[in-house]
Amino acid sequence: MVFILIVLTLAIALYFYFKDKPVTNKSTASSLTRQQERLQSLVGSGKYWGLYIDYKNETQCCDAVLSLNKKHFPINSIPALPLDDCTQRACHCTHAGLIEKRTQKNNRRNKTNDRRDTIRFEDVSDRRAHMDRRSDNYVNH
Repeated sequence: MVFILIVLTLAIALYFYFKDKPVTNKSTASSLTRQQERLQSLVGSGKYWGLYIDYKNETQCCDAVLSLNKKHFPINSIPALPLDDCTQRACHCTHAGLIEKRTQKNNRRNKTNDRRDTIRFEDVSDRRAHMDRRSDNYVNH
């Protein structure tokens, strides 16, 4: 019984000792590289016109990201994570893509309805080469 009590006390002491330890540089560096790789894959996919910073839990998120309120950023001006004024020891925020919704289906200028080639009259000279119709030009009147 005394042995179990000593082990339990030791486990609680170790928990509180390691709870407040700062995150090591190695895990922070690997987290940053994973974040950059994910960002590059989102940008390189071509499916997104922009990104926003997403978070899973507001309590694990810093005030800097909460103040952005999922603001939309164009693909060429995305802020890197963690933000410069991040207050968390470990950043849990991620970039989320904004899908490009504009498609070429709705483009009314598609090639199937192009009638310009069928209405051309190549036998007639250019109509603009004749007399000017403006009233201030009295040369041809």
